[in-house]
Amino acid sequence: MSKSFLNHTQFHLLYDLSDEYVFFMRKEDSTYVYEFINKKAAELFSENPIGKTLDECFSEFHNKTIIQQYNRACAQKGSVCYQDHHCVQSGTHINETTVIPIFDNGNTYILAMTREVSRTQDLRESTYLLETYREAINEVALVAMTNQKGIIEVVNDLFEKTTGFKKEEVIGKSFHVLNSNYHDESFFKDMWDTISNGHIWNGQIRNRTRNGSFFWVNAIVVPIKDDLGEIEKFLTVQFDNTEKNRMLKDLRHIERSFKLITEYSNDLIAITDADGYLLYSSPSHETILNYDKEELLGSYYFNLIADQTEAVNFAKIKMLDNFRLELLLKKKDGKSIWTDTSVTSVESTVDDCKEKSFVIVSREITEKRALQNQLKFMAYHDSLTSLPNRRSFYEDLPEYISSACSAFPNVGLLYIDGDNFKAINDQYGHDIGDQFLTYFAEKLQISLDYKFNVYRIGGDEFVIIVDQINDYVNGRSNGLDKIIQSIQENLRKGWTIDDFYFSPTSSIGVAMFPDDGSSVDELLDNADQALYIAKKNGKNNYIYSNTVHS
Repeated sequence: MSKSFLNHTQFHLLYDLSDEYVFFMRKEDSTYVYEFINKKAAELFSENPIGKTLDECFSEFHNKTIIQQYNRACAQKGSVCYQDHHCVQSGTHINETTVIPIFDNGNTYILAMTREVSRTQDLRESTYLLETYREAINEVALVAMTNQKGIIEVVNDLFEKTTGFKKEEVIGKSFHVLNSNYHDESFFKDMWDTISNGHIWNGQIRNRTRNGSFFWVNAIVVPIKDDLGEIEKFLTVQFDNTEKNRMLKDLRHIERSFKLITEYSNDLIAITDADGYLLYSSPSHETILNYDKEELLGSYYFNLIADQTEAVNFAKIKMLDNFRLELLLKKKDGKSIWTDTSVTSVESTVDDCKEKSFVIVSREITEKRALQNQLKFMAYHDSLTSLPNRRSFYEDLPEYISSACSAFPNVGLLYIDGDNFKAINDQYGHDIGDQFLTYFAEKLQISLDYKFNVYRIGGDEFVIIVDQINDYVNGRSNGLDKIIQSIQENLRKGWTIDDFYFSPTSSIGVAMFPDDGSSVDELLDNADQALYIAKKNGKNNYIYSNTVHS
């Protein structure tokens, strides 16, 4: 495995909590090698793929599809999104993959993130809460699972305790074993018609225990559907009406469980009313955000959002039932943290009135987001000078062009090449050559008073975009001339590296939108041609593209 700019710890910190399958690949000849995969992606492989090529892990057909999309992203030098139907373990799911190419120190990497799009909801959110609820329900209700024909497959312990039947006595049979002969056939036909059509049935049933005694239950029968919407199971939950006191005791156990979960969780858990005012906040608000509980209760929770523009949008989005987004939350000391926040709306009935509330669960991702920003910066900036790179230039210039207007109709492009840079590398070595380029880039920015973007697009070649030009007349701009003269003057002042003094010159080609082109490639090509003539005419010179063509 080659040494990349992203190490094992950073990758897993970034992506191990992701619900997506994340792969970090290195291009090697005509294929790609696995460098890292996150925990989610590891579920797809029977053997560890790290260090292996795509050819070794996939069929020829699937491998061809993946490589084709990866190569397309590399060729376009931009992200690519595609869908396929080929999963390692489940070939029927539709997957959507986003492919991001990354170029570093002569190596090409791929960051691929795959998610299943056949599902409409993320059923895995807050699984720790759902597991607690499941355990609580097992304590207070008779639970049974049947197949689509009504044959019992699973029952819980309370089912055995209440009915007196052992699991082995009822599994493989229908609910007829509990029939008390109290209800007529139309009662059960109505139930079966309801659940067979995919609807939930609920009502009261009188059952019979193994020893012949009767008990009443409030029963709920829920159809369980597969990914294709076909019913494959029925879940039956029955609450024994004769044990309400025990149910209340177990409900208090649920409350204690909820308290244990929220009181000792590192997640920020809050409950608000329908208007967003806090009804509950977990102690993590004190330990992470440093607020006292009394400060938060009754306050407007969304005031914690650092960006109030985002807070306004948040207030609109909370009209939805469920959503998830990244939010910047304010700490009491004025600092901020980034969070991955999920909001779920809950409706309950109190005194025959429906009330809506929101459960808000936030997990801090400040460090993860910082690493993501660092990764993005490295993809769009030169590693030596920290200037924006060629990729940034190709994304930025169209925006400058689209911003041109009647008041400022022109955008200038300065293509700059250091004169005799190869001689510096040959005479002083590449270390001093690298330092020379860093000083060179800094002098360019100083000459512009940091008002315009400077891009390093390769070697000693730099490009400057100058916008809002309104004095381009007869093929020249006084404003651009002054900028170029400032660049030449600052370079001539020179600098010292390891007791060696350098006073460099540069050659500059100038292209102007729209006269010299309307596309990025056209403008860059014309500026390059002007640069070539400037060098040919003796270097330390600059020429406008229109002069070359005329």
